[in-house]
Amino acid sequence: MKKCLSLSFQYFAILAMISFCTACSSTEKEQEEMCEKVYQSLKDNQSKIIIKMNGEKFYKEESIFGGHLEILEKNVTISYYDQFDSNVMIHFGGNKWYAARPIRVPVILESGYSSNVMIGRMKNKAKKLGEGYLMASGFLTLKSFTKDKIIMMIEGKAKKYPKVDETSPTYDVKGYFISKRPKIDYITVDEKATFYEKVEK
Repeated sequence: MKKCLSLSFQYFAILAMISFCTACSSTEKEQEEMCEKVYQSLKDNQSKIIIKMNGEKFYKEESIFGGHLEILEKNVTISYYDQFDSNVMIHFGGNKWYAARPIRVPVILESGYSSNVMIGRMKNKAKKLGEGYLMASGFLTLKSFTKDKIIMMIEGKAKKYPKVDETSPTYDVKGYFISKRPKIDYITVDEKATFYEKVEK
């Protein structure tokens, strides 16, 4: 009897594991399909930034971003604005920041740290009132990174600017930066060592 119960438990544990892995895989595939669909909808030198803050959309559905993108041996800088004066600033780097596949860098809210993300939006344009958040922790993962296509996943925790100390509340942040044939101001890296279309599993 005990043996049967043990076998039954193992059977259901295996089924639960398979279901969990299938769900994760399905969600990942759906996200990839969504990113590709958004990418195909863009024109050259257009970008979409799809961010959810505590599960709520942060930027407007119709927002299209563009601006300054710089790729150097030591770092990458993205400073983009949309037609509603919302903005995002992303900076990451380090020694051979491009060596991993996929490129995945941590975000830490710490003075002097080389990776950070700021997202902002205009709440009242007439009164010039906006709100901004700084990522306090998390990761930036480049799913695709070429001259034609940049797909970056952003995930972690953010704090509302300017109160970004240890006791300040945090907000869950998850989303994507999707760019089609962006204008790159400088490239001072080995392109073969840096760019990739997709990571083979």
